[in-house]
Amino acid sequence: MLKRLISLMSLIVLVSVNVGVYAAPLFYGQSYGFVVSDPAAFVAAMDKYRASAAGQQSPAMPVLGQNIVNGDYASTHQISVFYPSTEAMDISRSLNAQSEDWRAFQATLRNIATPEWENMYAIMMAKVKKDPTEMSSAVSIVYGMTVKDPAGYIAAFEKLLESDAMANFPGNIYLGQNIASGNVKGTHFVTFVAESTGALVNNVMAVQTSAAMSDYLSAVADIRTLEATNMFREVKRWVPRGE
Repeated sequence: MLKRLISLMSLIVLVSVNVGVYAAPLFYGQSYGFVVSDPAAFVAAMDKYRASAAGQQSPAMPVLGQNIVNGDYASTHQISVFYPSTEAMDISRSLNAQSEDWRAFQATLRNIATPEWENMYAIMMAKVKKDPTEMSSAVSIVYGMTVKDPAGYIAAFEKLLESDAMANFPGNIYLGQNIASGNVKGTHFVTFVAESTGALVNNVMAVQTSAAMSDYLSAVADIRTLEATNMFREVKRWVPRGE
């Protein structure tokens, strides 16, 4: 089962995929924001947990990010946990519920990190040029928004995603829909990922100044409100192990 789930995740991240508004999610995620007092201890605690029996069996893929621009939030880091399916979410939670190593990991986190926010979401659309597990020095910019007309918004975004401007972006692009957002504003988000801050900024600016972006902004002017723009860099990714 675990091998099949990991294969599904690999298929998702290696292929450029455009899906319509009624399509099933490509994969799922849950992210947590923390004010971390000892980042090295955080990484060590995660390493120790992932080396445990429960950690090695888990189909989840945690990714630790360090915030660069974080708006109104105080959190210094975020950890995003990705799942290829809702079945994988249940498997991960069942493993953790029975794991002493998970409880030890949680106890360590309470001593070195203060939680600030969390949300759960589904990735509905993506254009992927490079396997995220093979990207070096990945940096992301996330546009959080509130959408009043999801069908109209996704139609406009799909047109933008098919443009030359987006095709020329050298990294990965994701459209997500929030399932449970807690104190995080917005219903949807768009994430751009590149392999350096310079590459990210230069190419996002190229997209923003394109004719395709101008058309998109006109199409969503009355149905989308931008809530936040945040940036973070990837610190470490823990890829699930196969059988």
